[in-house]
Amino acid sequence: MKNFLYQISLLLTLSVFVSSCEDAIDLDLGNPVSQVVIDAVINQTTDTQWIYVSKSSAYLNNGQAQGYLVDSLGILDTLNFVFHKFQMKESGKYFFVPPAANTFQFGQTYQLAVFDKQNTYVSESKLNAPTSIDSLTVKYEKNGPFGGSEGNYITLWSKDKVGVGDYYWFKLYRNDSLQSKASDIRIAIDNSTTPGGNGDGDLFIIPIRQNFSSRPYLKNETARIEILSITPEMYLYLNLINTQLQNVGLFAVPPTNVPTNIICINNPQIKLLGFFCMAGKVSSDKLVIP
Repeated sequence: MKNFLYQISLLLTLSVFVSSCEDAIDLDLGNPVSQVVIDAVINQTTDTQWIYVSKSSAYLNNGQAQGYLVDSLGILDTLNFVFHKFQMKESGKYFFVPPAANTFQFGQTYQLAVFDKQNTYVSESKLNAPTSIDSLTVKYEKNGPFGGSEGNYITLWSKDKVGVGDYYWFKLYRNDSLQSKASDIRIAIDNSTTPGGNGDGDLFIIPIRQNFSSRPYLKNETARIEILSITPEMYLYLNLINTQLQNVGLFAVPPTNVPTNIICINNPQIKLLGFFCMAGKVSSDKLVIP
């Protein structure tokens, strides 16, 4: 009887403790500081190039970030000092249509310049040549790779460039829609996900080339993959973004802004967000799922 009463007392104590863990806590995060955010990933193709400028929102604000109007912006070729000015489509969205395929050349260094009233924001990036894509294939799997369900899965057949120290960003499009969840961020060093260069010049390893489907593809859906050759700094930036987007669970750490490579040259105390990178781009043909 005493043992029974002890168990009841213990359960009541635990229930009080657990319920107390569910009490709401009001946190004072202070007044948010709005920062200029610049997203500029520019490739060497004749596609329309875009630079997006916005202002950051408070952490608990789930609304859409507002576009931010600057005086002018563009990309400077540091070899011949040609400034490629971007035109404004709407507030926060600026575009440039390269007149030729060699407007931006591999191996050259380019600078981003943004003029915002009395402030000037700058950054610098080298344009690295891309690798090539042989093909995309599709296969019906009873048990999908990496624990996926039954259905159609695609495989990317492509090799890392010869030479240690190449960095890649893989973009997957499903029916022309970019897949942009945290789980869709695919990056690589040489042909692998870790440094070392042991597989330099080889096919991208299986966790890369067969890991492009969060769900199986349906009949008549289309798949397309882009590979961007990026800088080591952009690789680190994407890695940190992936960490922040998946920073959940019991052992999550306090969220923080990912560092940028863009600075205000006239006032270093002004801190910005976003990133600038010149990226060599190669794109596969569309694969229609039979």
